[in-house]
Amino acid sequence: MDWNVKDIQLYEQSKEYIDTAVIPLIPLSLGKDIESFVQKGEFVSQLSYEMEREYRGRLLLLPPFTYIAGEKSKEEKRLQEWEAMIQANGLRHIVYVTSDYDWKDSELAGMMFWMPALPLHQLDEKARRDVLHSNIREILSVLTEKWEKTE
Repeated sequence: MDWNVKDIQLYEQSKEYIDTAVIPLIPLSLGKDIESFVQKGEFVSQLSYEMEREYRGRLLLLPPFTYIAGEKSKEEKRLQEWEAMIQANGLRHIVYVTSDYDWKDSELAGMMFWMPALPLHQLDEKARRDVLHSNIREILSVLTEKWEKTE
């Protein structure tokens, strides 16, 4: 399920089957490394969207958690508030997708997946799809194991 009215209406009708929230972590910077940060955001956004498409009906793709690059320590508390709200509303699993290495050592309850950002804009459509699906397979093998343990 994606974050739009049509999908949320469907989510509300089938909440009991959807137990996983996906949150893309998107850094924001307008400084000298802007292109690098945009590449990270683009990669994470497309990867998260493709995950939702493949596992529609099991995942709820939430809006990206956007933060100022280099401010992870300040933003972690705000993200923990997101976790509390998500869990209070019945979603048992939280998945974070990021290309920002700073998040690897975070103290969040959810599962953190760090993937190096690849320059998707340099790839043709087939290569882009192959790269995204290769990364999705890695994430979903870990996630499937987690789902099986909690069912």
